[in-house]
Amino acid sequence: MTITHINLETGAATELTRDAPRPLVPNVCVWLDVSAPTEDDLAWLERAYDLHPLAIEDCRHFEQRAKVEAYAGYLFISVDAVTRRDGALHVYEMETFLGADYLITVHRKPIPALDAMRTRCAADHRTGAYRADWLFYQIVDQLVDALFPLLDQIEDEIDALEDEVLGAATRETVERLFRLKRQLIELRKVVGPLRDAMDALADTRYEIIEARTALYFRDVYDHLVRIYDLIETSRDLLSGALDAYLSTISNRLNDIMKRLTLFTTVFMPISFLVGFGGMNFTHLPFDNAIAFASVLLLIALFPAAMLIYYRRSGWI
Repeated sequence: MTITHINLETGAATELTRDAPRPLVPNVCVWLDVSAPTEDDLAWLERAYDLHPLAIEDCRHFEQRAKVEAYAGYLFISVDAVTRRDGALHVYEMETFLGADYLITVHRKPIPALDAMRTRCAADHRTGAYRADWLFYQIVDQLVDALFPLLDQIEDEIDALEDEVLGAATRETVERLFRLKRQLIELRKVVGPLRDAMDALADTRYEIIEARTALYFRDVYDHLVRIYDLIETSRDLLSGALDAYLSTISNRLNDIMKRLTLFTTVFMPISFLVGFGGMNFTHLPFDNAIAFASVLLLIALFPAAMLIYYRRSGWI
């Protein structure tokens, strides 16, 4: 089994066996962490804590948006943890059962906030006095606070991309623009439902959440509102950078077309003169030195005159 009991007083972690009874610690909240749950793990949780099959089903598939559902004697809460490594965004779902005296966290991948909470329990014995709702707040608060430096990284990359767009943009620049835009969209999908879930916990509708703890969930909600606004601002900046890139490309194309058009118009009279002079008529044109010199003079004068005209007109 992969169910671990973390002792809040000592930080000690004990793995439970398949036949283990429901752990009880007098006057101390029980925290069970379930990593990569198996069918046996979920069956044990359902049996030991009388959990609803629908909530267990959500833990089986991990395809939920952040939400809060009230069941008899406990809350079922889905939240998402977000990390960013090597420019790639990783979203890890965590299902939580929050009871009056227990907290059960279920996840497939390691979540930094849970590891940090374990370390804190081992270093600070005061965590033994935590209620379940306060323990869950501490975990969620770390999940949300981790989004701020993540967004700072994205904003720094956007600033660098804006400089590249105005300088010498390449295809890689465009790919990075679209990659960041996709990441911001994914972040918005995570933060929006999570914000609504924290808003629900900040309300006093659930008896399991104490009124003083609900105030702290309200603070987490405020942070998520700020984060959502930062995401929208970053998306606007990316859209502006993309528009600037497209405008730059359009201006370069127009400049190229302008130059090609000028070259075409400059050499058009020459093509006419050469074509006319090369027609197969008697005495045309090069059996006469004066005629030949006249054609050469016209070939030289026409482009020069056109270039002078274009420059005075401000076209070049």
